[in-house]
Amino acid sequence: MAGKTKNSEPKMRLDLRAKMYIVLGVCSLMLLVSVGIAFLLVGGFGSGDAASDSAVEPESVITESGYNKEENTIDTAAFSSTILPESSDAGQTYVDETLFLGDSNTARMYRMFDYCTYDNAIGSVGMSAKSLATYACVELNNSGTYVTMAKAVAGMQPKRVIITFGTNDLSPSYKAADFVKNYQTGIESIVEAYPSVDVIINAIPPLGQQHSNQSLTQTQVDEYNKALVEMCEQKGWKFLNSAEVLKDSATGYAKSGYVESSDGIHLTSAAMEALFTYVRTHSYIIDDDRPTVTKVAKHTGEKDVVTYTTPVVTSTETSEAESEIEAESESNSTWYEPASSTAASSSETVSSSSSETISESTSSSSSSESTVDSASSSSSEVTSSSTSDSTSSSESTSESVVSSEATVDSGSTDGTGEETNEEPNTEQLEPTTVE
Repeated sequence: MAGKTKNSEPKMRLDLRAKMYIVLGVCSLMLLVSVGIAFLLVGGFGSGDAASDSAVEPESVITESGYNKEENTIDTAAFSSTILPESSDAGQTYVDETLFLGDSNTARMYRMFDYCTYDNAIGSVGMSAKSLATYACVELNNSGTYVTMAKAVAGMQPKRVIITFGTNDLSPSYKAADFVKNYQTGIESIVEAYPSVDVIINAIPPLGQQHSNQSLTQTQVDEYNKALVEMCEQKGWKFLNSAEVLKDSATGYAKSGYVESSDGIHLTSAAMEALFTYVRTHSYIIDDDRPTVTKVAKHTGEKDVVTYTTPVVTSTETSEAESEIEAESESNSTWYEPASSTAASSSETVSSSSSETISESTSSSSSSESTVDSASSSSSEVTSSSTSDSTSSSESTSESVVSSEATVDSGSTDGTGEETNEEPNTEQLEPTTVE
């Protein structure tokens, strides 16, 4: 009996050691699974509108085929009362008294080029039209926190707004009817916040035939623009058909040199020059029925939906914006509500903290906020250089700028996004996006 007991001791020690190895193996496996889940969660949450610090890698450029430029043309004669006709050049004053809202292509107007300033432009990289009513992305000198574009309009009290979203909403599963429905909600939130503002909806800019993100197509850009004209006519808003000056009449795509060769989505300096000439020569000037304009809020910064590893715009912070904060800090220390109290109170209902994430929008009805701007992204594409020198430096290197906000924007919006791609279902600048 003693012999049997002696022989069983090594066997018991062996069994105990085997169990220890099994436990250790299970623990290691659980640790690996936990790490994997953590990466997935961080990646998923970082793709939405609220995750402005998420970095996005640019996608490879593809060549689009099968596009018929005659398929979704806009009947200008049928919408002559809605589409802004050619006018005499309204000059720089017209631009200065207009507030431009949009995705990354709008952000480039003042954060990369000098066609606007912080005083008359707000652009969120990767933002989509779908998130216009809810995404709190604007920092004002007297707001204390980020507010929606609608609330920013109420505080800045512009004579008119020119709104450019859509690139970051592009997605095969996001139909034009759904796009304009969500876009209209965002525009109406602006009108409710500041009823005196004149509303002009700008056409979604054309893509290059070679562009990043295969989910983006010029066919869908045309479909969206056609739907926008119809929406504007129904709501009494004006439509700026700027796509006609940016398109190559022979191909229907963007003219050569009008979009960055690295992504085929973001507008170049040459395109901006053509665009602003078009804006001035297709002006909309009516009687100013705004209440007395006092205590105008200053735009000092913005939050992008996505950030690209290779930025498509420069930093959102500038020395100019910082100096404005100091100059206005004493006289505008509290939030200003415009004279129209009804409008102001309604703007309070606009959610300033909610935004559709890129992944969320993809599952709901689209699959891409830009890009533009989007491309669409959401967007963003911001580096941390905060001086005016960095802005000029970015301008000189704009041709080397890469990344498709639309990629994010498209998946963002309903598509992801900038300038998204913007929005966001988020840019797509501004589904896939502005972009």
